Amino acid sequence: MQADVDILREADTPRSSAFLRQFSPWLIPLPGYLLLAILTFPPFIYGLYLSFVDIDTSISNRTVSFAWLSNYKTVLFTEAGQNAILNTLLLSFGATIVALLFGLVVAYLIAFFAGRMASLIVIFVLIPLSVSPVAVALVFSLILDPLYGPIPQVLYSLTGSLIAPTSDVFSARLVIILLQAWQWSPIAVILLLGGIQSLPKEPVEAALIDGANLWQTIWNVHLPLLRPLLAVTAIFEFILCSQVFAATQLLTNGGPGISTVDLSLFIYKVGIAESGQVSVAAAGGIIALIMGLISTALWLRVTKWETEVY
Repeated sequence: MQADVDILREADTPRSSAFLRQFSPWLIPLPGYLLLAILTFPPFIYGLYLSFVDIDTSISNRTVSFAWLSNYKTVLFTEAGQNAILNTLLLSFGATIVALLFGLVVAYLIAFFAGRMASLIVIFVLIPLSVSPVAVALVFSLILDPLYGPIPQVLYSLTGSLIAPTSDVFSARLVIILLQAWQWSPIAVILLLGGIQSLPKEPVEAALIDGANLWQTIWNVHLPLLRPLLAVTAIFEFILCSQVFAATQLLTNGGPGISTVDLSLFIYKVGIAESGQVSVAAAGGIIALIMGLISTALWLRVTKWETEVY
């Protein structure tokens, strides 16, 4: 009994309290970190190993040998690999920017003008999230079908010529960007709507008293306070909008030519569909991971994560 009392007294000492204050932010989420490491590290290590060897499943009885950086050179210094990296950046950042802008505008419209209908409107806004990306891509491929789709038929009635929206490089990329933004912008709407509704009223009232109009209040008061939330929303949107495999595979199949082949479709074609260069595909996956980490750091830098929220 006395030993238990001594332990409790020792736990109440300033040294133990300082220890808990210092390390509790790391100890509390530690089980989650460990579980995440267990689930992600083994596949990552194996993928990293595959990227440094030479494995081609299309050639039987081929011995595995170390290729060092040759697989990365294949991705980084060939036309197909460079095109895939460029398309990944273009489609991901383009869809993220469109989704953020659309989500911000819709969130402000709901916050300012929806009134009692806000909850019902939010339910309709969330509908795209309930549909799988494959189903969305299939539906849009039918809508854009040059023979039977309603959009090509409308364009035909206006221009007199049958136009396939995915037959041109620019329009094909634009369709994929708009498709990704349409499906994942509800995330931005919900997050930003919650942020707008939770903003303090005092700075807004002070700006209105000083004679600021609605646009000046949003630009000079709301958006600076929303910067940390914009950073989080941008990261979520970028992660989701980067998953363009279903859109590029089912809408354009990477075409016209290879103009819409992103890294995910490049990995699929090189590693599974068209050849068995598993090592080159693994190198492409590692490069995609590095690009994602760099892009996240850039989003945090642009939106100034350290901005204080009042």
